[in-house]
Amino acid sequence: MELPTAILSRVTLKMEALLTKEYKLLKGARPDIRLLREELQTIQQHFLSEADHPSTEADACLWRQARELFYDIEDSLDEFELRMGLEPGLTARGSKKLLANMRTRRGMAKEIYDLKRRVKEMRDLHGSRYKADNTPGITSRRTVGPRPSSLHEADASSLVGLDGPRDELAKLLIEKEPESATRLKVVSIVGIGGLGKTTLASMVYSSIQASFECRSWVSVSRTPNMKSILRGILRQVEDAQSSRGDFEYESERDLIIRIKGCLQQKRYLIVLDDVWSAETWEIIKAALPLNSFGSRVITTTRINNVAESSCSHWNDLIYNIKTLNAKDSRRLFHNRVFGSAGSCPPDLLDVSDKILKKCSGLPLAISTMSGLLANKPRMRLIWEGVYNSMSATPQSTEGMKNIFLLCYDDLPHHLKMCLLYLSIFPEDYVINRARIVRSWIAEEFISGDHMKDQEEVGEGYFNELINRHMIQPVHGSYDGRLEAYRIHGMMLDLMKSKSIEENVVTLFDSGEPLSMLHSKIRRLSLVNIKEDHCIPAPKTKSHIRSLSIFRSVAPKLSFKDFIFLRVLDMEGCMYLNDHNIKEIVDLIYLRYLSIRDTPITELPDQIGRLQWLTTLDVQGTEVRELPMSFVNLQRLAHLLCDKMRLPEWIGKMTALSYLSQFDIIQSKLLYVKGLGNLSELRMLVIWWFPDTETNNAERYDHLAFSLYRLNKLQSLCIYGNASPVVFLDHLRHPLQQLHRIQLNSRCYLIRIPAWFRSLEKLAYVCIDLKEVKNEDLQLFSELPCLLQLSLTSREIPTEKHVIGSKGFPVLQEFQLHNAREDLTFEPQAMQKLERLLLSLHAVPEETCGFSISIDQLMHLQKIDIRIYGNGAYASQLFETVDVAIRKAAKKHPNGPVVNIIALGNLKDYAAKKRKGNEPKLE
Repeated sequence: MELPTAILSRVTLKMEALLTKEYKLLKGARPDIRLLREELQTIQQHFLSEADHPSTEADACLWRQARELFYDIEDSLDEFELRMGLEPGLTARGSKKLLANMRTRRGMAKEIYDLKRRVKEMRDLHGSRYKADNTPGITSRRTVGPRPSSLHEADASSLVGLDGPRDELAKLLIEKEPESATRLKVVSIVGIGGLGKTTLASMVYSSIQASFECRSWVSVSRTPNMKSILRGILRQVEDAQSSRGDFEYESERDLIIRIKGCLQQKRYLIVLDDVWSAETWEIIKAALPLNSFGSRVITTTRINNVAESSCSHWNDLIYNIKTLNAKDSRRLFHNRVFGSAGSCPPDLLDVSDKILKKCSGLPLAISTMSGLLANKPRMRLIWEGVYNSMSATPQSTEGMKNIFLLCYDDLPHHLKMCLLYLSIFPEDYVINRARIVRSWIAEEFISGDHMKDQEEVGEGYFNELINRHMIQPVHGSYDGRLEAYRIHGMMLDLMKSKSIEENVVTLFDSGEPLSMLHSKIRRLSLVNIKEDHCIPAPKTKSHIRSLSIFRSVAPKLSFKDFIFLRVLDMEGCMYLNDHNIKEIVDLIYLRYLSIRDTPITELPDQIGRLQWLTTLDVQGTEVRELPMSFVNLQRLAHLLCDKMRLPEWIGKMTALSYLSQFDIIQSKLLYVKGLGNLSELRMLVIWWFPDTETNNAERYDHLAFSLYRLNKLQSLCIYGNASPVVFLDHLRHPLQQLHRIQLNSRCYLIRIPAWFRSLEKLAYVCIDLKEVKNEDLQLFSELPCLLQLSLTSREIPTEKHVIGSKGFPVLQEFQLHNAREDLTFEPQAMQKLERLLLSLHAVPEETCGFSISIDQLMHLQKIDIRIYGNGAYASQLFETVDVAIRKAAKKHPNGPVVNIIALGNLKDYAAKKRKGNEPKLE
């Protein structure tokens, strides 16, 4: 829960401001405010003294009442400030006319009297809890920070025991008798929640995807939005050249016809995850042509008749996923809790086995319980207590929810509120880490004097929820930080139930509220709303602090009714227009605003009134200019745009810590200089599209100098066209705080600037070079903190690459694109490397000399190889690499996972080879 102390801190500060500002209050009001403040401070000491102690049900009830009361007090103070005509942060001198408004002052006096009465009633009702002998002061709160990276990896704990089923299913899907191999085949993975159906489908998808021309993965969920699902399939299977939003307004029937047209003459692989009804399957099935190219569909479901409906042909298959056996259960549990299978203390072995027996081989139950116990002392008595709290078996919805509830109850109060906030999202919605942390900050769930401090604390909270297995990673970004997550359906059900109980979020799905236990809505989530759906009455909206809209058709909302709104998230609302958002300038307490991926073309002229705004996200819109009033947003920390020119006042936005994405070349030179004034900037994303016919040397000098002045810059990302990024050569001094640098696949460096050698904090690198040389590898090998390195050579290297025995002390992932076939790892090279990715291009005169050895890479866990090319020499390379790498992996002590993907014309060869037909390539 949000701690009452956090709200109280804000309330007492606002009362201080009310007393010190030049307001003319009615006689008696000022002493009443002082008394109310003192009473609240007394209550605050009680909550501070119990902040880290387990709550009884009576305590929990008190916290709920207190939180609602404190919200009401904060609303009253904010409303008074509004009525007096003061926007937050402004002084009173400019509003003397409004200060004469007696009605406002009388109303405030009455409101203060009423609030005093409510506080007194709460104190009298719970009088025994506010004794003077309660020791005041802040108890120590455990600092939540990042865990070892292994716990953050999607496959670190969830892949145990699934290798066999993966290989079995892959064989059934690919290596089938010729007469049935060409017909569309459906495989349905069926089983109860928590068995790992999605994980298994993902593993199979990864292992066979190279054999298909078109691929798509979509999550369906219990309440599917069919147009959204069909659009998701179409985006993935249609040619990349197609415009991004040209099918947003098409009907369901039109989308089906369009998908069918895309897939008719192609071999396709479609995964439909989490299907709940036969009707949903029938709609999607209509878009899947029955061609004769060996296409495959994989579905996952908990419901047998759904599986039977999707597998109606004799050639289809229902695959019943099994629970983990005792050995794999123990391996999964011990890996997550102790770090390895053999590290369990002897005195905990038997209680561990008893806990595992109650988990009944369900991977989700095991992972969730291990997340709970990893945070507990390794004491037998405590573990026995956890065991005694578990229900008899999780092999039912209620049993699994009991495990989730145990883990939820174990969370500190501040993490409970952060977790329950995630119930705003629909089922199977992919959520972004940065989006969540910024929303938490805007909601003031996170304390800290500076934005940087709040972001670090928020990242720590998020990591803790991952480590406790409360949220699940989907995939990662280039720098290894997982950015996309989902919440398991059963976990989300529990969160919604708790959220309703605690009045954290009210969810309206398809126009119907899940529950209305409370008269005042604090956070509202609208899902699948149509124009004719009913939403809360205007008088209820004044208490709403957060409004999120998902998969909805232009709900009839007047934003001016939401006067105390802190968070407004309308990402992906394709029916939004410029007129809809004009009223947002009245939401003067707004801190977070996202209109990402909407058709908005311009922001309201008076957006500068939103002086508390800290995050503005307009990426994926048509907004190309920012209004002049924007300069008034002096608290703005995160500004996310698309290919805009730098405005003239950019140098005045000194609170910015994240800036993306501005066109440096098209911006005026003076404004490029102003970029250097952003003293708090930590992440910068640049759009790089130089005019090759213009001499930009002076511009590059100014840009380089501006970057040098950004002494807190940690991340530099450059996107653009196929041009060399030459301005980095103009830097005379290294960017000492740089933690990561990324160039996208189209822009590149001619050479590595010499100052890279001085980047002692650089951990993540993803760049293209004209040619990767051994001297470049040597330079990177000397960086002490480098964790991940991805290099792409635009030209085929002229020299053999050798990874020396010294260097790369902590490197965990190495990607080398357009690599030679004779890459050599010397003994003791890359001693910490866990993942290796190589892209090979088949060149006739150099093919079949593949001799890469992995014996020296003692920590290697995964090998990905991509082979590009066509002709007989390409097929020979594929054959050589496939045999050599799999043989080496088999001998390697870690038995690393191998994934070899053929691309280009070679893809046809790989597909036919896996089907058992040896093709002839000319």
